[in-house]
Amino acid sequence: MDDRTTIDDDATPKTDPRVREMLLDDPLSLTGVEVPGDPDLMLRLLVEEYARMGCDVGGILALAEDPFYQAFHGLLLSYGKEELRRRIAEVLARVGVVKVAVVETSPPPEHLVQVERLAPPELQPVEDSPCRA
Repeated sequence: MDDRTTIDDDATPKTDPRVREMLLDDPLSLTGVEVPGDPDLMLRLLVEEYARMGCDVGGILALAEDPFYQAFHGLLLSYGKEELRRRIAEVLARVGVVKVAVVETSPPPEHLVQVERLAPPELQPVEDSPCRA
């Protein structure tokens, strides 16, 4: 074992993935699993995360209806649609939703033209001024 390998409570060696040997039969796919925890806390954290990305109640609820989003979908199955909608709205009322507007302008012209600024007459250079080029 090197300094990048640790042993946790269940005595399973944990190796830093950057140095772990790649196995040919490793499918390299993510697998979601259920873990014990507080569903209310998980819901608040997920809602706050998506609120920061600009999702409102409808957008977040749409995620919950998609089985691909396992955490949200599990909460939908656990709470039911109306209760989940109420809880999402409650969190959003507390934290708000980030809204961003992107404004695109036309590109600048290829050839820029220098516009000279005219000074008021009293500040115009005198013809015989040494400052005049």
